[in-house]
Amino acid sequence: MSAPQPQVSPENFNVYRDALDEEDPIVVREALPAREPTHMEAALPPGLARRVVKDAVLLASLTQPMRSRLTVAGKDGAASVDLPLRIDTGAAPGFRIETPDSAGGITFVLDARTDGRGTLRYDVRYIGLPLERALSYARFVRALYWEEGTLSLTRLAPTEVRVDLVGLPLTLDSVGKEEAENRLRLLEALDEVSRMTGTDFVYPTEIDDEDVRNLNHVLKAIHGGWVALHVTDFTTPMGPEGVRNILDVVAEEGEVLRALAMKSEGERAKTFDSWVDLGPSVRYVSGARLATPRSELEEWLASERSEDDSFEVRWTPEDDALVHVFYDEWPKPSLDVARRNIEAFEEEYGMTSEDFRRAWESGEPEVRAIEDGDIWISFLGAREALGPST
Repeated sequence: MSAPQPQVSPENFNVYRDALDEEDPIVVREALPAREPTHMEAALPPGLARRVVKDAVLLASLTQPMRSRLTVAGKDGAASVDLPLRIDTGAAPGFRIETPDSAGGITFVLDARTDGRGTLRYDVRYIGLPLERALSYARFVRALYWEEGTLSLTRLAPTEVRVDLVGLPLTLDSVGKEEAENRLRLLEALDEVSRMTGTDFVYPTEIDDEDVRNLNHVLKAIHGGWVALHVTDFTTPMGPEGVRNILDVVAEEGEVLRALAMKSEGERAKTFDSWVDLGPSVRYVSGARLATPRSELEEWLASERSEDDSFEVRWTPEDDALVHVFYDEWPKPSLDVARRNIEAFEEEYGMTSEDFRRAWESGEPEVRAIEDGDIWISFLGAREALGPST
């Protein structure tokens, strides 16, 4: 007798909240930036400050905010931001160019004096920015930490005028560089999700563990179409016929169902206040133990029930088995990965997977002592679930 294949919502699966260190996380919580706004400040070399003052005449028309472009260009490419800039006429005989208060999200100030002193300051307030703009700003900030290149300013209107401002590297701290790299990594991950799923993001007010876990989940789903979950328990909604089927299977095979597959019409993962649509999926677990007492199932059936009534049957994964989620709309190169890992396990431990599975399910101590035995059994489940469709 075959086990039932119910329709189950993803919300019916309770995932370990402390299982945030999934194998090979793409985004690591501890590496994400915490400082807001981003602040950068560098002193200009004396000779450079004098030259900037001398060249300021080319930008004299910026007495009112004008559309301008800052560009960092070097051997690693180029990054730029467009923003309004103006010259502070009260800074004479020195030179001060800055963003007006209405720039929104960015503060840029370049201050050069005739005595040779000067500073460059650049602040970005990311929170609430649309993803595309935040990503542009983050790429520009990271470029400011390059070891080689030139920071230039182009006045875009009424006619284009370009002035080289500063040569790289700037005198910036290494902590800021690490934060710039981490922020860019986060935004590039969100950009990939946005492009692949059509989801709109804004830069979050805060970043918590739940967001990071969901982001890693989504990235793994769209990369390989397959995610493995550590689940404490899950429930399957069953009508009277489904409950009778479960009782029949349990009576014949025991309270552990093998190769239980559950379908979902669609799944959405909330990440940074946006919902990412992952589409339909199948959840597969190699073994699940019935956690609802059979007496409760029998009592529920014994009362008057219509075919529209439903009972939430609770299960726990057997032997901490992982629940594998296979997404219909995303590519699944993971079958080859599963096969390669299975072959590696067989070679390392000198036994076939069939012998390993029998010993594992029988609870033989030597096999249960294999450190990565749960991973091996999970790969076997993945191979079985993916194999027929490839």
